[in-house]
Amino acid sequence: MKNRSRLLQQGTPGTGNVLYWMSREQRASNNPGLIFAANLAKERGKHLEVLFVLDDTFPEANQRSFSFLLEGLQETKTTLESLNIPFNLRLGNIPSIIISYLHLHKNALLVIDFNPLHHALAWKKELLSSLSIPIYEVDGHNIVPCWIASEKQEFAARTFRPKINRHLYEFLYPMPENETLRQEYSFIPETTDWKEILSSLKIDRSVEPVKKSSGETAARKTLQTFIHERIGRYATERNHIETDGCSGLSPYLHFGQISALEIALKVMNDTPADANREAFLEQLIVRRELAENFCYHNPDYDSFDGFPSWAKKTLLQHQRDEREHLYSLADFEQARTHDELWNKTQSVLVKSGTMHNYLRMFWGKKILEWSPSAEEAMQIAVYLNDKYQLDGRDPNGYTGCAWCIGGVHDRPWFNRPIFGNIRYMGANKFKNKQPFDPNLETE
Repeated sequence: MKNRSRLLQQGTPGTGNVLYWMSREQRASNNPGLIFAANLAKERGKHLEVLFVLDDTFPEANQRSFSFLLEGLQETKTTLESLNIPFNLRLGNIPSIIISYLHLHKNALLVIDFNPLHHALAWKKELLSSLSIPIYEVDGHNIVPCWIASEKQEFAARTFRPKINRHLYEFLYPMPENETLRQEYSFIPETTDWKEILSSLKIDRSVEPVKKSSGETAARKTLQTFIHERIGRYATERNHIETDGCSGLSPYLHFGQISALEIALKVMNDTPADANREAFLEQLIVRRELAENFCYHNPDYDSFDGFPSWAKKTLLQHQRDEREHLYSLADFEQARTHDELWNKTQSVLVKSGTMHNYLRMFWGKKILEWSPSAEEAMQIAVYLNDKYQLDGRDPNGYTGCAWCIGGVHDRPWFNRPIFGNIRYMGANKFKNKQPFDPNLETE
């Protein structure tokens, strides 16, 4: 597991147990950070304990995302405690709670999850400046650790693909079984009132939970259904907006309830080596980890400033172009545009927390077309994505918005009004087609 980890700080070990701060990888199985921390504990003759901190001041904190998160954590807590690994849940400011916990328990060292986003980097910086014990970081989110895949921001998938393929089979191997994590350790499990926790959070209650089961078991069931029912036509139907051709795994990946590694190995073991499998693995590995690369190497990943130079130039040159339609954030949020398909797409997002992957491109392109500037369009797209998407606040979402509006990972296209050289996407290809609506599906 050491090749997925890096030492952030040498420090002087404490006398207590090894602590794994679970954050991005919210699962007990196939979790490299958990496994790495368990191995460190065994090497040092210590026990392992897990800490999860819930902060209701998290950006775009709402009932939808926190309900899904807490439901998944219930299963994680149960599994860990069955292996004699304490799971401790705390509420409050994340770095402050972790620092206080470490000081109280005098933990030997700290293991944390890799996360390239702003809030996580700020938390990590505060921990490093406040603690004197050894701190390790483990990338359990990517198959190839982000800092190994590439040392720079990649221009496009074609430049990133050979780099990740060079390392892929070094990391494409199964994780140890859960039973190897079992400890000889007696402790009194903390009682957790999950409903009380959710009701106590100061979060936006207007974004309601979705009818989608959460947790590792639900994630594996979703994967199994995709393999049995849809992957066999993935290459030809994943862009058909009227059918459910996508995997449905993105929320589980976002919350770390299943690993990309487990998905990749399962797909490679259970499906034929054909165009469908190749297309899915391209999305799961190359495109998904390219998004991680973008956010890791570009601190402006969620704004106009993060766009490539050619894109910023062409968008500024066309900023004063006449727009036939202009809408405010409220218009977009409440699906009050002139376009029936866009309104339907936004309404499905608000109600279900998801959007067909191909329609996400159309959705973002039209926000650019109907906003006063690309800068404002990016702000609107990021806000709506983070607020309503169950897999929002994620490198995939930020990179997707930046691709739609700012040409990230794309090339200059033919010049046209408003878009300049940014790729255009019209509604003709969707003519007479109704987008798939998961709200109409039975549970």
